[in-house]
Formats: sequence, C-alpha cells, structure tokens
Amino acid sequence: MTQIEGEESRLTGGKRIVFLGDSITDEGTFIAYLDAYFGQQTPDIPLTFINLGVSSETASGLTEADHPFPRPCIHDRLARALQESKPDWVVVGYGMNDGIYSPFAIERFQAYQNGILTAIRMIHQSGAKAIVMTPPPFDPESMNANVLLPDGQKDYSYKEPYAGYNDVVKYYANWLLTLDSTADEVVNIYDPLLQHREQEREMNPGYRSVDGIHPNSDGHWVMAKTLLSRLFHITLEQKPDFVELPDKSQLFQLILQRQQLLGSAWKEHVGHTNPSKKDALPLELALKRGEEITKQIRMIAAKSQFNQT
Repeated sequence: MTQIEGEESRLTGGKRIVFLGDSITDEGTFIAYLDAYFGQQTPDIPLTFINLGVSSETASGLTEADHPFPRPCIHDRLARALQESKPDWVVVGYGMNDGIYSPFAIERFQAYQNGILTAIRMIHQSGAKAIVMTPPPFDPESMNANVLLPDGQKDYSYKEPYAGYNDVVKYYANWLLTLDSTADEVVNIYDPLLQHREQEREMNPGYRSVDGIHPNSDGHWVMAKTLLSRLFHITLEQKPDFVELPDKSQLFQLILQRQQLLGSAWKEHVGHTNPSKKDALPLELALKRGEEITKQIRMIAAKSQFNQT
C-alpha cells in the first residue's frame, strides 16, 4: 500500500474521535476502515474511534408523517454523549434525513442550520474540535422509480421521496461548506461520492449504490479516504488489502468486531430515542473485551510490519 503524507501530518499523538450521525454513521464501515488503516500502519499511536451514530437521527429535530416513529434528534443526547465520551475531536454527519425527503422549504433548512450550529457550539464548549461532514448525495437512480414523487405532493418520506431530493441535499451540503470559520474542519464527502458514482455509471450504466440513501462499501471507502486526506493529510494511491478483500483480512475482521462491540455499548450507555435498541454489553465490560481484541490486533499488526522489513 503506497501512501503520501502531507508535511503537517496530524499523527503526533493519541486522540479520541467521536462520530455522531444518522444511519450512515451508525452502519460505520467508513469508521472501521479508518480504524483498520491506523491499526495497521501506526499501532502504537493510541487513536480511539467511537461510533455514536444512531439510525434515523437528525440535527433538525424534524420528522415526516410516514416515519414509523418520531425521528431521534442529536440534541436529545448530545450533552451526555460529550460528557461521557470526552472526545478530542467530534465528527458530525447529518443532512440526508434533515430535509425530510421533501422539496426545499426554508423552515426545514433553518431548523437544520440551528441544529448544526448549536451542535458545533456545544462541542466547542466541551473542549473538543468540531468537524462537520457533508451528507452524501441522494441517488434517485438507485431507487425504484415508482416510489419517487414529483413536486407538489402533500407528504414525502424516505419510503416515497421527492424525485429531486438530491438538489435539497446539495443545498444543505453547500451551506455546510461555508462553515470553515465556524467549525474546525468541514469535510466535503458529497462531491467525491458523486464523482465516484458517475465514474461507476460510465463503466456500467446500471450501477446502483445500494438504496439511493446509504453508500455501499465502495462509497464508505471514498468517505474514509476523504477523511484521511482532510483530517490527517494522508493520501492513499490504492485501496488497502482490507478494503479489497475484507473477509480475508484477520486484522480488519477483529477491528470490525471491536467497532461493533464498542459502538453498541457506547450508544446504549449514552442513550438515544430510537426505539430500536442495540444488543449491547454494559460499557465497562465491553471496554474490557475491547482491550482483549486490541491486544490481538497489535500482535497481527506487529507481525505484519516485521514481515515487511
């Protein structure tokens, strides 16, 4: 794996990095990729990645009538999340749900703006850096055309979204990109994911990125690669083996196991209003088991580095 590091690499010490977001963060493959990269390349630097994403969540506090339960809002749990996790950095990823899959409305947009700006302020008050990540693009071509609705309908939802919803998501993403003097970093994943999708469709017009809302594993790698570049000044020239063949990477499978174990425990420890609860160990026990997995990860990483010398 070839890498190019910037002159001001940020790998100078350990950090606790918390990820807050909706189902895209909750699914967490991009976080596991980041964890695997550093677990393989810099196993002695204590970087801790804590996934606190919750499915269906918003920053705006809004929900659509057809949603099976009121959407959770990050502000129902943000204070406790910050207090309990004690992060150095917080990566905030919202927007896909916040437009409620409807045509643009100024009231919804202002609720989103208020939610994001309040989150940044609270993160700074906790002493952490606030990193804002744009939403990914909405992909109507990956959805059944029969569920897409035109402008002027009474109700929209994730089940029956506005056909032009990507314009709304893009508007939200563009606004986030203006926050470079408010947040510590703004990471644009919208454009890299859109470019990736267009390149795939040039080769295969029938390409589908899962369900139009959630990126597939390739999309999660685009997200991870973008975060590596923006936050750590690391550029990779090719996919790591654990991305190409995740099932054959013992290190990645252990990191995925640790991410799932600790992510579930952290989410339930902090609490959230999504009625679907994770099967989770008490946090203290999960952290002990996580340490056992970490020892295995470090042994594999050390052996791999020895074989490369």
